Amino acid sequence: MRSLFHILKVARIKCFILLVLAFAWIWGAVIEPYFMLETTHVTIKARNWSDKFSTLKIVLVGDFHAGAGPFEVWRIKKAVDAINAENPDIVIFLGDFFNGRFYQTRMDIETFANILSKVRAKYGKYSILGNHDVYCGVNKIRDLLSMADIRLLVNSNDKINTPYGDIYIAGIADPVTSSYAYKPTLSGIPDGAPIIFLSHSPGVMREIPDRVSVTFSGHTHGGQICLPFYGAITSNCALPRRYASGLAELYGKVLYTNRGLGTSRIPLRFFCPPEITVVRLESDSLTKSGINDSNISAGLKNSKKSATKITKKDPITN
Repeated sequence: MRSLFHILKVARIKCFILLVLAFAWIWGAVIEPYFMLETTHVTIKARNWSDKFSTLKIVLVGDFHAGAGPFEVWRIKKAVDAINAENPDIVIFLGDFFNGRFYQTRMDIETFANILSKVRAKYGKYSILGNHDVYCGVNKIRDLLSMADIRLLVNSNDKINTPYGDIYIAGIADPVTSSYAYKPTLSGIPDGAPIIFLSHSPGVMREIPDRVSVTFSGHTHGGQICLPFYGAITSNCALPRRYASGLAELYGKVLYTNRGLGTSRIPLRFFCPPEITVVRLESDSLTKSGINDSNISAGLKNSKKSATKITKKDPITN
């Protein structure tokens, strides 16, 4: 009899463990990636930026990793609806539109382009390339962006004309897979001009010229899997994992890393829901370095994050 009770007890424990694992899998593979989408609002103090541009609403979105699964079209459409609901002035795509690995599926390019073409922005839609875009073929991504009326920046820049004045947006080639250079990327931009800088990976933050106003990145997926009291398990770049997402000051420069929408390598997200970011930039005239703790805290009050700093003396290690 005692042996029977022991067998039943072990069986109940095993059933409980299996139920927990099943729930965790459903949460990570279905609920969080497909049914959760956070819109993070952040205000950032930026150098060489005028308060006359402070009303501009910039939306960041990236790392779609659009596959051919049954809910993929719905997932992408939901993100586009969330973008348009913000009535953005500028929309910035941070790369990795498709899955690039040989074992991953990809959404049909015409279907994807048709969905992306529905994104509305008053003063322009801009994009850079990610490593997965290179894996699956740059020409395919160029065709996708052309059909969706999105301007691609590859070691280049563009001037955005607004009623408040001109600003510049510059983007480098993917640092992980391609040759990138700052001189041609910033070529022709006057000294002291406001510059939005784009790099798919935030791992090159140390190198980015000081003259840029702010840098926006993706690539990290926010770590994709985060653990309670630990955070992201990896940053997926040369920076420490605490810089896997959100607002930070690194080497006296301002960075925001977007968590992205999709998944890579493993199709799971835990405590790291997909994100679009709505950014407003303000002048840093009251701060010496362009950002300080009080400004960061105020800027992140809606996203409930704390910003972190790294100085030129800090090592970059994972």
